[in-house]
Amino acid sequence: MNQRIFLFPGFGENSEAYDPLIPYLKDYEIKHVDYRKILSQVPFFNTSGWEIVKLIIKHYGIQPEDKLVGHSTGGYFAFLIREIIGNEICMIAGFSDCGKVVHPLSYPWFTTPFLSISGFTGSRYARKYMLDKVKGKPVAVPMERAMLQMKDFNNEELFKISMVLALDEKPLSVLPHPLRIHSKSDKLVRSPDEPYVEVDGGHFPMDLDIKGVVKAMQGFL
Repeated sequence: MNQRIFLFPGFGENSEAYDPLIPYLKDYEIKHVDYRKILSQVPFFNTSGWEIVKLIIKHYGIQPEDKLVGHSTGGYFAFLIREIIGNEICMIAGFSDCGKVVHPLSYPWFTTPFLSISGFTGSRYARKYMLDKVKGKPVAVPMERAMLQMKDFNNEELFKISMVLALDEKPLSVLPHPLRIHSKSDKLVRSPDEPYVEVDGGHFPMDLDIKGVVKAMQGFL
C-alpha cells in the first residue's frame, strides 16, 4: 500500500487548490482534508488551532508516518499536527505564526472574525475588493478561484477559522524546522523568519510556479 499524503487547503479553499501538484504525487495515496467535516464540533467562542487539528487527526485517523502538505492556513494546521504526533510536513505559502497573516483591517482580533460571521468575507463585495487590488496580475486568477470556493463554507465555519488566524499565539516548537516554501511577493502571508525555499507565484505558487514548488519538494517527496 502506498504511503498516505494529506493535503490541507487554505482558508475557504477546497481540494482544487492542489490540482497543479496532484500529477507529481503518483506514488502516494492522496487524502484531501475538508475542514467542514469537523468545524461543527468546534466550540463557537473557544476556537483554537489546537482544537481544530485534534478533531482533524481523529476524523481522518492521521498517523505519525503520514506526510502532510499545507497551503496557507493549511500549513499552520499541518504544523500543529506535527507538534502533536511528529509528521513530516511541507508548508506552501504557510505559516506557524498567525502574526504573519496580513489582515484586511486594523484590530484583526475583532475585525477579521466579524467580517466572517457577518457574511462579508465570503461575499462578492469581498471578492471585488481583493481582486481589484491584483487586477491584471497573474495572481488574480487563482485568487478569484480561492475566493469563489468560500461560498461552500457557511459564515460560522469561516468565523471559527478566522478566530484562529486572529487570536492564536505562536506555538513554541523544539522540533527541527519543517520544509517551508514561500514567495517574497506573497501579499497575504509575510515571509517566515525561519529558513525557507524561495519560489515565485505570490500566495499561489502551486498555480504560478509549480516547477519551483516541485523542485523544492524533491527531498520531501
